[in-house]
Amino acid sequence: MAIACMITLQDFYRNYEKFRYLPNEEQKQALEAPPDQPLFVVAGPGTGKTTCLTLRILKLILVDGLAPESILATTFTKKAAEELRSRILGWGFLLLEELDRDPDLPDTTKAQLRKLDINQILTGTLDSLCEQILRDYREPGTQPPILIDEFVSKTLMLREGLFKDQRYRNGELEQFLLAFQNNNRFGFNTGKKNDYLLQLWDRQFQDQVDWESFLGSLEKPEVADTLREIMQDYRAALDEELMVDFAILEQTLLERLRENKIPEFTDKIQAVLVDEYQDSNLLQERIYFELSQVSQAALTVVGDDDQSLYRFRGATVELFSRFDERHHEFFEEMPKTVFLRTNYRSTENIIEFVNDYVTLDRQYQEVRVQSKPPLIAGGNAEQGLPILGMFRENLDELATDLADFIEKVFRGNGYRLPNGELIQCAEDGGDVGDCALLCSSPKEQKYNGDLRLPGLLREKFGDRLSVFNPRGQTLTEEPRVALLGGLLLEALDGDGLITENTRGLDNDSLTTFGNWRDEAIDYLRSPNASQSLKDFIDGWANRQTNPAWKRSVPVLDLIYAITHFFPEFYDDPEGQVFLEVFTRQLSASEQVSKFKGRVLWEPENPDLSNASVRALLRNFLSPIASGSVGVNEELMDTFPRDRLSIISIHQAKGLEFPLVIVDVGSEFKSNHHTQAFKRFPRQEGTPQIIENMVRTHTNLDTDTRSGGDRCFDDLYRQYFVAYSRPQEILLLVGLDSALPRSNRPIPNVALGWQRTGQSEWLDAFPFYSI
Repeated sequence: MAIACMITLQDFYRNYEKFRYLPNEEQKQALEAPPDQPLFVVAGPGTGKTTCLTLRILKLILVDGLAPESILATTFTKKAAEELRSRILGWGFLLLEELDRDPDLPDTTKAQLRKLDINQILTGTLDSLCEQILRDYREPGTQPPILIDEFVSKTLMLREGLFKDQRYRNGELEQFLLAFQNNNRFGFNTGKKNDYLLQLWDRQFQDQVDWESFLGSLEKPEVADTLREIMQDYRAALDEELMVDFAILEQTLLERLRENKIPEFTDKIQAVLVDEYQDSNLLQERIYFELSQVSQAALTVVGDDDQSLYRFRGATVELFSRFDERHHEFFEEMPKTVFLRTNYRSTENIIEFVNDYVTLDRQYQEVRVQSKPPLIAGGNAEQGLPILGMFRENLDELATDLADFIEKVFRGNGYRLPNGELIQCAEDGGDVGDCALLCSSPKEQKYNGDLRLPGLLREKFGDRLSVFNPRGQTLTEEPRVALLGGLLLEALDGDGLITENTRGLDNDSLTTFGNWRDEAIDYLRSPNASQSLKDFIDGWANRQTNPAWKRSVPVLDLIYAITHFFPEFYDDPEGQVFLEVFTRQLSASEQVSKFKGRVLWEPENPDLSNASVRALLRNFLSPIASGSVGVNEELMDTFPRDRLSIISIHQAKGLEFPLVIVDVGSEFKSNHHTQAFKRFPRQEGTPQIIENMVRTHTNLDTDTRSGGDRCFDDLYRQYFVAYSRPQEILLLVGLDSALPRSNRPIPNVALGWQRTGQSEWLDAFPFYSI
């Protein structure tokens, strides 16, 4: 599959330098490695890993002579995959243009270069590539896989797993699932049960679990029987519709690789490159290893164990931190380890702070990649402002001062520090979108209705500034969601009789339906409702009396007709996200229901008409009303420039902002045990509990660290990620009571506490107070 080498490395660098800076010496170690050299690239935040990957791919083609179609490169998210492909094509075409103009290259070489089609490089997420491979190289007589998204999988598990045979009322199953959150009933609803069942389903494949061995280990055989039935029913529903979810898709590819059933694909692969490898699971590792082995292609993995945040999605960080050993065990060859340590994102002060923070906890060093060097600043990095800290006596005062700070920086004449330095938004193109507030959770209210910092900020801004925080509301209670849901119910089932006679709806859904209806009825009776809207809803509710009514109407038409009366679903970025939840869930309903998301009206067969509405209640509205589906990260891949983005630290991974505000203690007034999981965990959380349950039934080594230690490690990584997001300014915010002082200790990972119970920041804070 190799083609003749076309240019030298010197040619490559000479022409690349015409439009971009040359790679640094660290990046060159990975870039210049021979094509058959496996690589373990440990890339700290802001060190140019995407640049490194892009240049290695282009060098493999232009210098080493690999055909573009022989290179496969994957990354973790769709957004990251799009960025990687954009760079490969953008820089690749620029480089080809420069090479074509290079007077030192012979015409024969230029003619070869003009024939190259770098569009043939295979890039994408692992799931998208699995889908493409299994579609393009499927066995004769088989159908291509129909890959479902999270909305469909949650809908099917809810319908086939919980609602079928009213399993959501099974007390023993409930008690088993409740153990996943340490028997704490707070927030334990139908949506949570559904999430835990899907996590177990995914773990079967992700950790390559011996499922029958796992079921046999459960204390209660009746729970094992119920779980077996749930998983069988979910799988049967997928098979009936010829669908696969992500776990089955990856498992299918692994099996075909092990059996060497796609040689027409594997024979042409000569290089496999994986970005964000720290978020891989055992199933994915097996795919990469088997693909590399059968194709004899060298494997390059890039990532950072300190930025592994997805244990709750099945990621196993040890696969990255021990990649060199695991690669040697499988291939009997050690990969070359390359450390990328030069940070081009942040100021010197931020880099120094991040380096100090990540080495505070002594025990954490045991789980990091061995011999990992500290970050260093790029040559053009400025010293920058000191790390800032805003801590106040109470939450209202903190929110007031923080809102004032943000408004002065982005809408006023700047914020003057006590030392005289001015913080001000860039005049050319700067806006409040250059700032983000990172929180452990972006929720705006506590369970008792009291506002948290994100909610208070929204209130303090008033009409002066806006926030973007669609994940901050409880979706089912968000006013726009409740109104739209209620109007849909009123239109579909005006008298509520179909809802009353629909089996399989849980109490959470029915309660939410009632609240939504009340919201819609109150609105329709108010002077705010136009007569046109009232007539429209009334027309739908009484469609059986209209002889001209269409026999089949897509509910998508109904949604768009209703939202036509509410511009906030189109003009407001948060409203757009809420609307997309409804449209995405309707799309899921179309895939799993024989009525395909349509309302039927057959005067001679009212039972059929009612059945179409019942299907919508079960498959469309109930998953939203029960909390089983909601706003996920995929629905928020862009952020409005004119709003303050409030996002979780998990969601911030891979992002960067000039100014980052990190909430490190706005809720911590005392050392209360109920908040320990947010600041200083001593016991395991849900991911660790599930790991403990299934790990002994896999080929993975049993983790010698306790679940509490692993939970501590994960929270430590979260704040490392948070502190490494800013380019210019890092501001820590919280209550005075949260600060590490000897007279009132509130242990907090984010504020320098080691798991030994000591804080390196005790009465000596590494930030400048404002």
